[in-house]
Amino acid sequence: MPITTVLFDLDDTLTDAAEFGASVLAAAIEQHGRALSVEVIKQYPGAPYVPLIERELGVGTAEATEIYATYVGLYRDMMPGGLHQQAGASGLLRALAARDVRIGLVTNKLEVLAREILDLYGWGPLFGAVVGQDSCAYRKPDPRIIEHALGILGGQADATAFVGDTPSDMQCARGAALPVVVGLLSTTHASLLTEAGATTLVPSLDGVLEVVVGA
Repeated sequence: MPITTVLFDLDDTLTDAAEFGASVLAAAIEQHGRALSVEVIKQYPGAPYVPLIERELGVGTAEATEIYATYVGLYRDMMPGGLHQQAGASGLLRALAARDVRIGLVTNKLEVLAREILDLYGWGPLFGAVVGQDSCAYRKPDPRIIEHALGILGGQADATAFVGDTPSDMQCARGAALPVVVGLLSTTHASLLTEAGATTLVPSLDGVLEVVVGA
């Protein structure tokens, strides 16, 4: 069955967020009188930040949530100059849209922030669904977050591809029984992506179009 829907992760898939996001979180933590290095944060690509803050700083949920709120504010202020799209992202999204492929976003970011990022690059109108950490009751790697996105898009799992960069992305997509799970080699070793369920590995977004639609 041909692929008619493509779902994307956001950080380090469509945007080059690893260094930027980690540096913003480190700055937010510092504003709260604590410290966590960028290097430590970067060891957990795609991880939800509130549990990460709790674990690494040994703080409660209330304080971790306050730090996360500071992070979101800083991220929003700094992203116009500090966050960059991945090479090939705009061309890929527009090529898929030109082929009438449904496009959705499945991210652990807040939905409103994810939408602001899409709008920053002019991508907002291309996405029929934007599902963030607060959009439904599920988060990656729970496959039900993909089912939620497909419900919005009117897509079918057996005609859907997922593109992401972390084992959590791969596990989520395979758990939803998607036939094409593309692992982008931006943050995670190839073997970990394959073990988590990637059906195809690509070094950059330039290889995604051929994988998902054969063109």
